[in-house]
Amino acid sequence: MEREELINRIVEEKGVEAAPVLLSLLVSEDSETAQICFDALIQMGKDVVPFLIEKMRSEDIDPVSRLYLADLAGEIGDIRAVTHLYELLSKYSDERSQIVIYEALARLGEGEKVVDVLALMLEENYDAELQDQLIMALSNTDSSVAVKALAGFYGNKLADKSAKAFALEGIHSILARRHELKNYLLSLHNGKEIAERLYQWQKEI
Repeated sequence: MEREELINRIVEEKGVEAAPVLLSLLVSEDSETAQICFDALIQMGKDVVPFLIEKMRSEDIDPVSRLYLADLAGEIGDIRAVTHLYELLSKYSDERSQIVIYEALARLGEGEKVVDVLALMLEENYDAELQDQLIMALSNTDSSVAVKALAGFYGNKLADKSAKAFALEGIHSILARRHELKNYLLSLHNGKEIAERLYQWQKEI
């Protein structure tokens, strides 16, 4: 059975009643099963949030699995999870984990509260994988601070080509949701260059 068929069957037959079981499988099974459960829970939407919050607060979950729950909270987009994500943030000291939670918070409307720390992390980080994570997180903040940080990263001569392209996508993503920030972009020292590159990129799509 194809993954999509399986997801649809779970959702149609069990509905939100299956949420506790799916959440348990999400944090205890192999990656393929976890992804199926993740997709099914997203499809169920905000009705699963009370179960999700309860699971996030459980003490018997390993740190990595707890990050899956944070990611899920961001994807579902229910602000009831915000307080619990901030609580979760205090349990992690490594940047990689913190970025996952910051991105989830940004998706839940906390972008302006987390954007400064994300921008600083991007400026000081030289790990390519973490840079990609940070660019993705910043692109979800919908903030002028993120536009400035991503534009600065794009202008960094040490940044590799693929990372710069990803930063452009991040800027485009923000501008697509907040058109008024285009004028702010143009006010930056390399804003016109970026705007032109975005224009050319859209023509190529």
